[in-house]
Amino acid sequence: MMSSFDLKHTLLLGWPILSVLLVFSILTVSIFFECLSLHQRIRTDISKGDGAELKSLFNRAEQRLAILGTLANAAPFVGLLGTVIGIIRAFHTISQASGSGGGMALVAGGISEALFSTAAGLAVAIPASMLFNYFTFKNEKLMETAGIE
Repeated sequence: MMSSFDLKHTLLLGWPILSVLLVFSILTVSIFFECLSLHQRIRTDISKGDGAELKSLFNRAEQRLAILGTLANAAPFVGLLGTVIGIIRAFHTISQASGSGGGMALVAGGISEALFSTAAGLAVAIPASMLFNYFTFKNEKLMETAGIE
């Protein structure tokens, strides 16, 4: 009889990598909200003509965008690391059980961990990359409007 996918077991196997990706996703969401807030403040300051405050806000937005870009670039590699670890685990299980049979049931845990890590890495990287591109574009447009190069 075929067993169902055990999410809890997969999470327990892949927790080191998945916890890093969870931190990445929390940072991405927090940077998203901070950039929204910063751009609202920038628009308000542009209408007031407050140049010194604008420079400070733009610098802060660019710092946050640098972090967001780094997260977007690093997340797939962290997911790939989880993939490699999962495949190593699957092959290790095969080597330990050589000659005793067992077939696919032996390697399924390692392979599911590998694929889950890949999916989690992409699930973090794709939105982070999209947000990075969106806020970079918005930042450039706001800088043009403010007359800051």
